Amino acid sequence: MRFSLAGILFLAISGILYFNYDPFKVLYKYDSYIETNVPLNRGFISTMTYIKNKQNYDYNSFIFGNSRALVYRISDWKKVLPNSTVCFHFDAFNESLLGIEKKLDYIVKSGHKIDHALFIIDYFALSQTQLPTGHLFVMPPELLDNANFFEFHKTFFLAFINPKFLYAYFNYKLSGKPSSNMQKNVLFENLPQSYDVISNELNFDSLENTIHKNETDYYLRRQHSIFYKQDTTIQKYYPQSIFKQQQIILTHIAQILRNNHTHFKVIINPLYDQIKLNALDKDYLCTLFGTENVFDFSGINSITKNYKNYYEPSHYRPLVAKVIIDSIYQPKTLVP
Repeated sequence: MRFSLAGILFLAISGILYFNYDPFKVLYKYDSYIETNVPLNRGFISTMTYIKNKQNYDYNSFIFGNSRALVYRISDWKKVLPNSTVCFHFDAFNESLLGIEKKLDYIVKSGHKIDHALFIIDYFALSQTQLPTGHLFVMPPELLDNANFFEFHKTFFLAFINPKFLYAYFNYKLSGKPSSNMQKNVLFENLPQSYDVISNELNFDSLENTIHKNETDYYLRRQHSIFYKQDTTIQKYYPQSIFKQQQIILTHIAQILRNNHTHFKVIINPLYDQIKLNALDKDYLCTLFGTENVFDFSGINSITKNYKNYYEPSHYRPLVAKVIIDSIYQPKTLVP
């Protein structure tokens, strides 16, 4: 009985604190979802920002993908698009094919045109067809006709009452300083960010500034601990990722693009691991979307050979994204 009362009291107090602070910004509406020291669900931010702005901005061009899509700057993309384009970053952390499909469906239901689109994908995005879990990745209910409303909010509340999070969060609230275990437990995000509340573009400018200030120091500190030595003697391939469920989702995506007469490009990420997309997967993408629309930058190439093209092995820099944009829209001027 004593334990039950203690548990009820803990949940009651936690609930009051949770609704008061809304640390993950999923309970109330905000003008901007970025001013926080807590990592947020990027897919939720993208969706809420789109919903908030869709009546005021005639979006007609979209960037889809996981966190690697963040480095595709709208300013670079607009240089190769018509002047009338209004762009929006509709990305999500750990994005899946299902997530991209649901976002496209939502845009169509909202009445916006999809004149232009960039799909930033890789093996990890292609291999996922299930609803993602975890508070950083769970899909917003708005994209699923509220079918996962209770599961969505339960996920965030359970993340809040995790003892590690509670300690780090309220230690920060009381002291104003991040505790030593914040980064260790991946609870807080300390990188200064710039954010556009209209386009939903998020930039970690501090990383670029650090590199520009002292490139040698930035990479020297990481050359052995993070940027492992690559084996370029033989090309390795990811396992096949496109099967029946992926084909169903991809076919639906292709149909949406055809119905909207969308000009689009499918970009396969150049990752530092230099593992190339499976040939069967690439053949399927080329057959479905057209070879002229699919661009494979995975594997061993001039981008992936240079560790200075990356912040760390999982994320390449905006300068690489610009090279890719220039290459796929003006193939005669720049080839990776």
